[in-house]
Amino acid sequence: MTYRTAPSRFRSTLCAALCALACVAPALQAEAAPLRVEAGRFVDQQGGDVVLRGFNLSQLHKVPNFRPNNDPQLFDKLTRLGVNAVRLQFNWEAFELQPGVYDESYLTYYAGVVERAAAKGVYVLVDVHQDAFSRWTLGGCGEGFPRWAIPAGIPQSTPDNGAKCANWGPQTLFFSRNEMERAFNAFMTPGNFARGRYMALLGRLAQRFAHAPNVIGYDLLNEPLGSAENLVKLYQDGAAVVRAAHPDAIVFVEPEMWTGIGLQATKLTNPGISNLAFAPHYYDPLIYFKAWTGLRYESVAARNRELAKTWGAAVLLGEFGSPPWMLAPNYMDMIYNDLERFGESGTQWTYTPEWNPTTQDGWNNENLSVIDDKGQLRNNFAVRPYVMRTAGAYGYWQKSAGVAWLGIPSTITYSWQHQPGRGTTDVFVPTSVLGGRAQPSISVLPSSVSCQWLAAQQVVRCTSDKSVAARLTVK
Repeated sequence: MTYRTAPSRFRSTLCAALCALACVAPALQAEAAPLRVEAGRFVDQQGGDVVLRGFNLSQLHKVPNFRPNNDPQLFDKLTRLGVNAVRLQFNWEAFELQPGVYDESYLTYYAGVVERAAAKGVYVLVDVHQDAFSRWTLGGCGEGFPRWAIPAGIPQSTPDNGAKCANWGPQTLFFSRNEMERAFNAFMTPGNFARGRYMALLGRLAQRFAHAPNVIGYDLLNEPLGSAENLVKLYQDGAAVVRAAHPDAIVFVEPEMWTGIGLQATKLTNPGISNLAFAPHYYDPLIYFKAWTGLRYESVAARNRELAKTWGAAVLLGEFGSPPWMLAPNYMDMIYNDLERFGESGTQWTYTPEWNPTTQDGWNNENLSVIDDKGQLRNNFAVRPYVMRTAGAYGYWQKSAGVAWLGIPSTITYSWQHQPGRGTTDVFVPTSVLGGRAQPSISVLPSSVSCQWLAAQQVVRCTSDKSVAARLTVK
C-alpha cells in the first residue's frame, strides 16, 4: 500500500480540480460575468459604471443549521432599501463534512438564495467566510472552517458562540493573535492537506455559479490572518482555480484582519491578478462597545484607493457597521458620505432578520443587525439616495439634508459626462427623503437629456442620444 505525503496529496487535489474544470469548460462555457473591473471601477456589460450597495446577510449562516435567508420576500424588502448587491456568506463547515464528503443540500440551499437574488436584479458576491478559523477554535468562539481542517497543535474547545464570546474580536487580535497566526500560516502553507481541500472548494463554487447571471465574483477568504507572503500565494492559487471554471469572474481579495480596524496598512503585495477587487473592512476599534475613538474613515479610504490604483483593482468596502447607539447615525454617515463622494461600493454588516433582544444577531452576541425583531430599521442604517449606475464615468455628487419640519426637502445634484452608448444613468431616490410626496421634483440640463421617475424602483433614470455634460437635480 502506498501512502501519499501531505504535499503530494495537495498537488493531486489541486491538479485534479484544475484538470476536471478544464475538461468541463469547453462543453459548458461560463456566462460572461455581469460586471468586470475596468480602470479601477466596476463596469457592466454595456460599459456603464456601477456602484454596489447592500448588505452582508444573516449571521445565522455561521451556526447550525447554517441555512438562514429563507424569507420568500427577502429580496423585495432589500431592493426597497436600495440594495443592488449582497455579499453572501458561504460556510465551508456546512458543506464539506469530512474531506471530500459534501452535503449537497447546503450548496442547493445557497444556490437557491442566489437564484432569488437574480430574480430581483440583485448582484451576489460569493464570500468564503470564517472568523477566527473554526467553531472549535478561540475557545469555541470562531466559525467557518471544518474541524478536520484545524492544523495540528492548535487548541480546540467545544463550540459556544454565545454570550461568553462577545469580545471575540479583541480576543483574536490582542490576546490570541499568535495562536491564530500559527493556525492560518499552517493552513496556507503549500502542501497542507486542508489547503488542497480549500482549493477544491473554490473549484466547486466556481463551477456551480459560472452560469449564474448575477454572480459577480468570489471573495476568496474573509478576514484572514497569517503572513502576507502566504496570503498572496493563497490568493494567486485560488484565483487560478476559480478562473478555470469561471474565467470572467471578479476575484475579491482581503487584507489581513488587523487592517480591518483601520490602524495598520496591509502588508500584502500586488498579487498580479487581473479583474481584481480589493475588499477591505472597516470598524472603529471601539465600535463594538458602543464607543467611537474619533478616528476618521476618510484617511483609511484614501489609503485603500491608492493601493487599489497601483494594483489596477476596484475597491469594495466589504464590511462596516455599528451597533445602534446614540452616535451610530453620525458614525455611519461618516462612512457613507465618503462612499458617495467617490462612488465607491460597500456592503454593510449586517441584515439579520432573526435578530432578537436575547441572542441579538445570533452569533457571539454581536449586535450589528440593521433591523430588529419586528423588521424595523434601527438607527445604525438609514435609507440613502445614491448613484446606482452612470452612462459614463462616475461624476460629481452633492446632497443636502433639508429640514423636514420646515418643509424644506433634501436636494440631490449629480453631474456627469453622459455617453449614450453606455445605457442609462440611474439614481436611487428613496421615497423616505421626499417629505411625504409621492414623487420627486426633477430638473435636468441640457434639454437633450431626458429623466423620468420609476416609482416602483424608486429610481430616476436619465437617457440621451447625445454625448453631453449632464446635470440632474432632484428635490
